[in-house]
Amino acid sequence: MKIKILFTSFGFILLSSCELFKKQQQEDVIAQVNSHILYQSDLKKVLPKNISTEDSIAFVKNYIDQWAMDKILLDKAKFNLPVKEQERFQAMVEQYKSELYKKAYMDALIQKQTDSVIDSVAIQKYYESNKDVFRINEHLLKLRYIFIKNNLKNYSKIKESFKRFNQDDKNYLNQEQLKFDKVKLNDSVWIKSIDIFRNLDDLSTQQHQNLLHKNRYIEIVDSENTYFIYVKDVLKPNSIAPKSYIKPTIEQILKNKQKLELKKNLKQQILNDAIKNNDYEIFK
Repeated sequence: MKIKILFTSFGFILLSSCELFKKQQQEDVIAQVNSHILYQSDLKKVLPKNISTEDSIAFVKNYIDQWAMDKILLDKAKFNLPVKEQERFQAMVEQYKSELYKKAYMDALIQKQTDSVIDSVAIQKYYESNKDVFRINEHLLKLRYIFIKNNLKNYSKIKESFKRFNQDDKNYLNQEQLKFDKVKLNDSVWIKSIDIFRNLDDLSTQQHQNLLHKNRYIEIVDSENTYFIYVKDVLKPNSIAPKSYIKPTIEQILKNKQKLELKKNLKQQILNDAIKNNDYEIFK
């Protein structure tokens, strides 16, 4: 087993002869394990940008060691493993390579012909036909909340605006929200209860449970802070998921179905074209 490492601008040293040095220097060689050669250009591809000289030396040494170990193990495996097993591995490699090429080609063809936006009528139709499948396994909530300091300027106006919540109030609270420690003002979107509890992790378990009732205003005050919370609506587990909540899932399902059908048609088209162009022929 021959291992040769050359000194380069990266900072390494091991020379076997001046002649070898000149030859490999001309070829920009960094290291060699038997017939495997590592070039300086290979190192440049993996060397992190803006790395210090000291760190680059350590990085290069480690990279070359790993590269050498990889090649040594590979050569030993080829030398020691039975020929039949190597042939089996090679067949597996070729099969995997073939699958990668085919998949990349088909994906590119499908990407060109797949609709980027699924028709709303198709979404509605699929939702109506499969409603019973789309049942939730946890509470969903529509709510808004604000967490503020009790000494915040305009505290009373903020509270009043939050409770009334007309369009002027919404505009005002949006303008002021950078002053809030926590805020969620969009109460028209369904959110999983677990995500709400995670965001309001400073509330107790009992306070979390109090959120699971619709049309409820909750005010939690301590010596320094106040939570203003309004739960607009709640869906219990095993309820049918609202279309607005499940829409992204339906879109993905329909896109996948579209891709499968398109893939099937493209394969048949490719086969027909090959037959038509005499690229594919069956001999009887």
